[in-house]
Amino acid sequence: MKKQFYYQATQCLCSSLSLENALQNYYEYVKQHLPIDGIFLNIYRPEHGDIQFLAHANDSHASAIDKQVKISPEMEELLQQNDRPIIRIINDIHLDKVTHFVAPHLVPDIQSVILLRMMSSNTHLGVVGFYSKKIGQFKPLHADLIEPHKDTFSLITAFNLRGRNLLRANRALSQENVNLKRAIFSADGVVGSEAGLKKVMEKVAAIAPLNTSVLMQGETGCGKEVIANAIHAKSNRTGKPFIKVNCGAIPESLIDSELFGYEKGAFTGAETRKAGYFEQANGGTIFLDEIGELPLSAQVRLLRVLQNSSITRVGGYESIELNIRVIAATHRNLQAMVHEKTFREDLWYRLAVFPIEIPALRQRRCDIPLLVQHFIENLAAKFNLEKLPRVTPEQLNVLNHYSWPGNVRELINVLERAIIQQPHGPLNFDLLQMGTEDQVVNQVGQTIIIDPSHASDKLVPLDTMISKYIGHAMRITGGKLYGPGGAAELLDINPNTLKSKMKKLGLC
Repeated sequence: MKKQFYYQATQCLCSSLSLENALQNYYEYVKQHLPIDGIFLNIYRPEHGDIQFLAHANDSHASAIDKQVKISPEMEELLQQNDRPIIRIINDIHLDKVTHFVAPHLVPDIQSVILLRMMSSNTHLGVVGFYSKKIGQFKPLHADLIEPHKDTFSLITAFNLRGRNLLRANRALSQENVNLKRAIFSADGVVGSEAGLKKVMEKVAAIAPLNTSVLMQGETGCGKEVIANAIHAKSNRTGKPFIKVNCGAIPESLIDSELFGYEKGAFTGAETRKAGYFEQANGGTIFLDEIGELPLSAQVRLLRVLQNSSITRVGGYESIELNIRVIAATHRNLQAMVHEKTFREDLWYRLAVFPIEIPALRQRRCDIPLLVQHFIENLAAKFNLEKLPRVTPEQLNVLNHYSWPGNVRELINVLERAIIQQPHGPLNFDLLQMGTEDQVVNQVGQTIIIDPSHASDKLVPLDTMISKYIGHAMRITGGKLYGPGGAAELLDINPNTLKSKMKKLGLC
């Protein structure tokens, strides 16, 4: 009889992925053999000092529960004793201090109970309670019947707990995804679209409905991908593929196979046909990030693709027609690279039909408060925080006066680090002020370096000082020398004069 009971009861416990449904099926079977009025399942949470009910089944219903009962330190000591039996019959709950305190929170008229301990990796996980509303209902034979179920209960409870955590994480991720989509795909939702990025968004609105190629230029981390997403979302290709390619991350030997795909047997290891990035983007948009990192040999093949709107897979002969929109981006000065013969002039003209310059964060400081609020909301969802951490006006002022060489990407990292350190706020950014003794704010609110060498009484040669200063300017502009936001503009010097100085100092 015991074997048959164990088999049937285990079948009921494994009948559903829903804990409450499985518990209901189990209860319907077990009550035929035990004088019970219901079953509850709870876990002990030492980190919170409480017992949490997870599920309850009786004659009227079965339900998942999220009810916590705080217990005293004395009760916690009792629960942590290693010699507590795996199964106990308590025919009068007044005889057990913990049960008498906890169980009535769920079942007010409970009188007797069998407690089956659940273990996970030699750790007390919680108990399954088989209860009756009458005193003295249970006998040792009842305990013998249900004791073999302890491992099954422990397993399904552990899976349920993991599932609840995953669902909670998914809710946070879903909310974060909604926030990100609102910020990326809506013209009004791009943070700063009505302030520091207003001119950029005007260009986006003008070019998005067309199929013209776009070249975006700006420093690393300033948000070029966000703007590329916005162009795609406002175009007639929205809903079609948006494929991002980091050109600087592809080894030169793999560029052809990654961009154009390959046929089975084209080379060793090519066991199946693979579609390249261009083919994956067919019908939609391909975003070629860091286009300036492509070697000249790859630039020739890319130009051919843009001119013919077709590709041929590596090892293949069939020409594949493409219908794609190309958006390229770079932090480098492609015009200067054309002059230096490191970027093809014909490819430059093909890509730069409609150039868009993305301003650095220090050039749109009015957006910093908006960005801070936006990213705090996203990070709070990511870390599952109940309240948004606060930023004081003094700390916001610290952010406003920082130079942000890493742009928006650096701002995200700074905020995430601050929230990790003080998840309940207020957030602190005083570390950004370290090493800024040699910085001042100029008339337009930009932070500039007066003494990048931090020289003491021992002076350095003037050429060394100029070299360091120019080098610092080039790092801030991401290597951009000419045009708006370039080093020449920031240093208030003619670009050709600056170029000559750099050659003289061995900087180029």
